[in-house]
Amino acid sequence: MTTSDWPQADPGLERAYHRLLRAYPRDYRRRHGAEVVTTLLEMAAPGQRRPDRADARHLIVSGLRHRFRLPAGRPLAWVAAVLVTLIGGAFGAAAGSWAVEQAVLPAPDGQAAAALHRTVVGAGGTGTTAVEWDPVSSPWGTDAVGWSTSIAAWDADAARHRLAADGWALSEATPARGITDMISDGSGEVLQRSVAGWEFTADRDGVRLDVTARLIGSDGYSPADGGVTTTVAAAGSAALVPAIAAGGVFGLVAGWLVAAATARRVRRLPAGRARVVTTLSTAAVLVLALPVVALYGNVIRAVESAGIPGHVRTVHSAFKLGPYWPFGPFWLNLALLATGLALGVAAVALTATRHPAVPAASTQPQPS
Repeated sequence: MTTSDWPQADPGLERAYHRLLRAYPRDYRRRHGAEVVTTLLEMAAPGQRRPDRADARHLIVSGLRHRFRLPAGRPLAWVAAVLVTLIGGAFGAAAGSWAVEQAVLPAPDGQAAAALHRTVVGAGGTGTTAVEWDPVSSPWGTDAVGWSTSIAAWDADAARHRLAADGWALSEATPARGITDMISDGSGEVLQRSVAGWEFTADRDGVRLDVTARLIGSDGYSPADGGVTTTVAAAGSAALVPAIAAGGVFGLVAGWLVAAATARRVRRLPAGRARVVTTLSTAAVLVLALPVVALYGNVIRAVESAGIPGHVRTVHSAFKLGPYWPFGPFWLNLALLATGLALGVAAVALTATRHPAVPAASTQPQPS
């Protein structure tokens, strides 16, 4: 049989095999890709235009197995892979949490919260002072905006009627009564003042409004005073925990794949360069340890508080500026995150090597 009589494989079939071969790591494709495709083309039936289902399934499963495989005889590679996998899971859970917050958890607006507060306080209160804006950034959950007004008299029922008229769904009001003691100026005489308080919540369009009032009566010497505080925050979402779980699983898988790919590359590096990569990788894992613990702590909080009104706990909030830890500055987690990621990226970048590309067209079967 002459060369002209040799059956030529369909170009589309060859391209399809090359696409399926992408399931394998790049280094495997570089060393064995042409051989694998050539063998498959030689085994193809005359006129075949698409890969056989069994061949396609085998290529995908075998390729993924190679991607997940760690180098043999390297126990430290297993330790590193487990740690990087846990880091990936934490970051994946944080990404899922962040995505839900951006999509369905409305961020509180200061001016809108002020308008709500004015609705709660009403226009008939006496002794009203200027409202104060207190944005609350929590390292455990979604942000909130609080407004407070000093006021001597306030009608809780009227406030609830105003909110109900605006479409808010109200909880039952919890009243509080009591007595507070105070010492009059200079005389040492103990005076008693009555205290009245109310607490209730209101929900509308994914927003939760917490209302707390504390009114202190006159003792004959001092006038009546007190205050009303409203806090506006997201009401929560049923999608939060599933998104955290899905992101965590994706992150665990991605973490293992990154660790396995890096371990394979390190094995082929010169000894000096491999030591640098190992040192940078170890430093990255150590630096990221504290932020990862914070993220998993927030995962536990988010799961435990799921379905509890007024407790919207998120995972990624661990990186907000705030007193997450009883030690260190408020920006500790964020600084460690940036440093750890920089070290990790540097380590992965140092494992990159250049190899000549293998032309796809060179895989056509040749006559013997």
